[in-house]
Amino acid sequence: MLKYKDLIEVLKNAGYPKFRAEQVFQAVYKKGGNDYENISTLPGELKEFLKENVPVYSFGVGNRMVSKIDGTQKVLFELCDGKKVEAVLMRYSDKTGKRNTVCVSSQVGCALKCAFCATGKLGFSRDLTAEEIADQVLYFDHILKAEEERVTNVVYMGMGEPFLNYDKVMKSVRILNDEKCLNIAARGITVSTSGVIEGIEKFSEENLQVNLAVSLHVPTQDGRAEIMPIARANSLDKLMESLDDYVFRTNRRVSYEYVLLKGVNDGVEDARDLAELLQGRLCHVNLIQYNETGLPFKKSGKSEGEKFLEILEGSGVPVSLRISRGQDIFGACGQLAGKENAG
Repeated sequence: MLKYKDLIEVLKNAGYPKFRAEQVFQAVYKKGGNDYENISTLPGELKEFLKENVPVYSFGVGNRMVSKIDGTQKVLFELCDGKKVEAVLMRYSDKTGKRNTVCVSSQVGCALKCAFCATGKLGFSRDLTAEEIADQVLYFDHILKAEEERVTNVVYMGMGEPFLNYDKVMKSVRILNDEKCLNIAARGITVSTSGVIEGIEKFSEENLQVNLAVSLHVPTQDGRAEIMPIARANSLDKLMESLDDYVFRTNRRVSYEYVLLKGVNDGVEDARDLAELLQGRLCHVNLIQYNETGLPFKKSGKSEGEKFLEILEGSGVPVSLRISRGQDIFGACGQLAGKENAG
């Protein structure tokens, strides 16, 4: 869906008044309308014009899968050039309330080739447009609005490296945050990076209360470079310097994502190294059990995960063990591969 001002311009050029754009946005973003034909306030000829020139979604909707374990939904979106990406809806209900979180993709494939990630094995095809990114959230919001709910949170943790598509990602963030659109609170949006220092530096200058997450996974430079090639050009020392500067400029904490890989990064020394790296920093660690995808990595055992958590807590580092969702439909962290028959 176009931005509001862009839709006004398109309609103006076609001879339609500005108030029609307001009617469209009210119907699509506020009332959950996903078909122009059902918007009663629009005249017939405008409905036909919109179908031809301003489709509600910038892609086709392909295979949709629902987890039998936790209700997580994964959808395959078919882009206008035939390429495919996936996005995931996760629904939470706990003592903090109800949250509906959409995990969006920002690129078709990924160029970073992290050794443990299924997406990285696809290689990189192209960046998504801001519209293609935001429409992933709009699609799930329409599903939820039919149940009188809405998307409350968005995480840029799907296919691709968001900071290698920086401008389009930030444009999509502003679309989602726009009160005329989905009006998702900035603090409900998280952008995750594998450690693109240039992107972190730009992000620190944004006038938005959007959260920053960093995929760390190994607390040493050599170990990180071994499974995350991006670390060779973005060293751990320089990465931490850029994150310290980010915290100084924004006074916002950084979330560190740490996938536990059996025999690779889940040992006692790894936990102590991570604690030493993060002690005194404004941060929170999300420990994530690895979701196996056929790659030569295994998830850590329960005892290793609990010991790792205990060491970080004992060192005063804020930490939690995140429960993966959508594993049975290959919709969990690191499993998205943009395939029609995935899962």
